[in-house]
Amino acid sequence: MKHKMSLKRVYQCYGVVFLAVTLLINMFIPLCMMCTGMFSMHDITMRSAAQAAEQYLADTGNLYQTDNIKIYTDWNSVPEQVKSITQGIKPTGLNEVEYHHHNGQFIDAIMVYQQASGQNLYVWLNYNVTHDLEFAPKNMAALGLLITMTFGVVASLAFYLQSRVISPVHQISRAIKQHDWQKMQSLNFPQQCYSELQSIVDALDISIRQLKEAQQRELSFLRFASHELRTPIAICQSSFDILTLQQGKLEGPTLHASQATSQMKSITETLLWMMSSECSAMQSSPVKLDELLRKIIFDQQYAQGDDIQIELICDDTELIVLKEPLTIILNNLVRNSLEHGARGVRIEQSGKRIDITNIVSPHNRSGFGLGLMLVERLAKQLDWQYHSTTVDNKFHASLIIT
Repeated sequence: MKHKMSLKRVYQCYGVVFLAVTLLINMFIPLCMMCTGMFSMHDITMRSAAQAAEQYLADTGNLYQTDNIKIYTDWNSVPEQVKSITQGIKPTGLNEVEYHHHNGQFIDAIMVYQQASGQNLYVWLNYNVTHDLEFAPKNMAALGLLITMTFGVVASLAFYLQSRVISPVHQISRAIKQHDWQKMQSLNFPQQCYSELQSIVDALDISIRQLKEAQQRELSFLRFASHELRTPIAICQSSFDILTLQQGKLEGPTLHASQATSQMKSITETLLWMMSSECSAMQSSPVKLDELLRKIIFDQQYAQGDDIQIELICDDTELIVLKEPLTIILNNLVRNSLEHGARGVRIEQSGKRIDITNIVSPHNRSGFGLGLMLVERLAKQLDWQYHSTTVDNKFHASLIIT
């Protein structure tokens, strides 16, 4: 299954993209404003020069001219360099500035200004662009300050939102992971400052409380059932003890029934021990693994009535372990192999490791899956290593007693 990006990573990616777009906008807008300001400044300069030229012409009868600005009353008197701005076409738009760059660092501009008398004046502006660039360092410094301020504000806002939104989500996840579910204690979620996050916490708290109540009911049922089963099992065991005294020894079906009764007693005690019931602590005892495996195989083959061959390879390892849980685990694994296996079962024991392998039968009889669940839970509670896989229609279970 392909893992998706975390919320934190997605948030950071979107934050970087948003920050980059914001910085580009902050660079583009001021540059546009700078260029627009320059053009507006030229427009105002040329209008002011035209108004001054109109007054100067009325007072002195002479045209107003400076090093960069020249005024003409007739289009025919305009130099060819100026006419090239409009490609020789006489401009008609009033107060409209047209630009043309044809000589290195100089730019020409022309504007038509209409006097009060109705006659037009042609204003020619020739300016050096490097003069405008003298202000560029100051403008770039202001632009850099604006970008820095924007970066700082956006980054601070991003970190603030991350600490207020994403960090609480991690706190909730950490509280769930670190909770001790075995002790059935209440789960304390951190109080959230946002109503949306608090609603998630409340929903989780309600769901977990309902789950714990259902788990408590299930454990109570199993505890009471296991406890009450001890009485009929004790009666059966006492009856078999009386038969043993009367007959000397038990044989045939009676012997197997007596052995099954002893096994039920061990299973009941183990289940009560697993659920932390008030019962005596289970004691470890020396166990020869080869003898235990042979007995379990014999009992399971007798109970199943199957003719599936079991290949047993073992050594003379003897361990000090809890015999009852180990017997339950091996009984479930061997029974599972006999019920669902085909063409033989291979059981190999070497030291503290036990491997059980069988080919899955095409006529597999369905079960409840409780046997393997019980094996996993027992192994986990005993800190034993258990692992099972089904590959190429072959089931393999491995148990390491630590």
